[in-house]
Amino acid sequence: MNPGSIRFRLTAWYTAVLALSLGLFGLTSWLVVKQVLFHAVDEELEDRVEGVRKFMDNQIGALSVEEIRDEFKEHSVLGPGGDLFQVCDEHGIWLYRSASLEDAGVPIELPSVLTKKGSRENRMVKEVSVRFLSRPVTVLGKPYTVQVAALTGEIEEGLNRFRATLLLLIPLVLAAASAGGWWMSRRALAPVDEITATARSIGERSLNQRLPVPPSNDELERLSRTLNQMLERIEQAFQRVTQFTADASHELRTPVALMRTTAELALRKQRGEQEYRQALSEVLAESERTTELIENLLILARADAGKAQLERTLVDIPALLLDVGEQARKLAARKNLIFRLDAFESAPRVLADAAALRRLLLILLDNAVKYTPAGGSVSLRASVAGSRLHLEVRDTGAGIDSVDLPHIFERFYRADKSRSRDLGGSGLGLALAKWIADAHQAAILVESTVNQGSTFRVDMPLENH
Repeated sequence: MNPGSIRFRLTAWYTAVLALSLGLFGLTSWLVVKQVLFHAVDEELEDRVEGVRKFMDNQIGALSVEEIRDEFKEHSVLGPGGDLFQVCDEHGIWLYRSASLEDAGVPIELPSVLTKKGSRENRMVKEVSVRFLSRPVTVLGKPYTVQVAALTGEIEEGLNRFRATLLLLIPLVLAAASAGGWWMSRRALAPVDEITATARSIGERSLNQRLPVPPSNDELERLSRTLNQMLERIEQAFQRVTQFTADASHELRTPVALMRTTAELALRKQRGEQEYRQALSEVLAESERTTELIENLLILARADAGKAQLERTLVDIPALLLDVGEQARKLAARKNLIFRLDAFESAPRVLADAAALRRLLLILLDNAVKYTPAGGSVSLRASVAGSRLHLEVRDTGAGIDSVDLPHIFERFYRADKSRSRDLGGSGLGLALAKWIADAHQAAILVESTVNQGSTFRVDMPLENH
């Protein structure tokens, strides 16, 4: 039995609450029974006081004190309750006093001291429990005190037996209920043990395994479903990391192998200056490509870790577009492409990271140039609609197949796998562009038709200052 377990704590709390409830129930029951019994005794005493008062109304005016006492004695024998009452006047002179009460020296209060309702009290008279009622009465204009009594020994004994019964039954009921609570908590938490055992068996090679879902429509079922959803997200994240690591290793291995092979061939025998320069040029080109790949990998890794931060400033969009357009024009000229820049001369400035936004547009323009054959065209267009800034990169290139469109923003995904390496692509550009757009609360929309071209639209919020 583990005191720290939920099962133990549930049972302990259940037992504590039940013990308190049973204790309150027992105490309340005992008090109610006592109240009912003594109320019945008090009603009987009230009737006896009234009977004595009526007797005094009928007899006291025509009799002497001695005759009154004899009548009282006869009345006490014939009346209900027996010989347990005494009567005195306002000066404390006894009109009648039962022998048993006189022997015990039971005192009586004067009528001037008592309230109209009188007083009730319990006393021990010669080791016997007695209930007294003292009440003032007025007979023929004179005040008297009538005190009647009733033996309560049987009532006290009955109350004691009832209390003993409660003290015996409550612990027994509590013990039985606690055992039942322990059994119920064990049965109710059995699915937790099953979930725990399954969770312990799940490792990096069994992330596809799921926790059992009890069909109970309760918190345990919701917990199991939530944990399974979390496991599914972890599995997907683990698969992405594994795939990313494998793809990154492959992408890095290829240029490193090319550089090593080129250097080994150049050093294998004595060569002329031109051959060495050619080898160094190839090594330089691969190193530049590898450097760009590593930089993109580092940016995406920092983004995944939440450590990539953008430095937002007020960006002059027309000036940025002119700068990007100049770079794109040079890229297009190398492939004999027509480049068009359609941008406004003045526009509200945008709160953004200028370098990141420039990189986003250059990625889209570089892709457009790479996949557009000579003689085609590439354009960059900007417009404002309401509170949104629209940036559009359009080309007349090879286009993207509808099967590939949903995956083009995935890392290391290449729609044209046979040509991407020759074109210098690593499959990270669009993934990086998507991260930059998301960081600016922007969206990238793509429309493409095979052999007709593609259009990438960046829709971002426009903030006026």
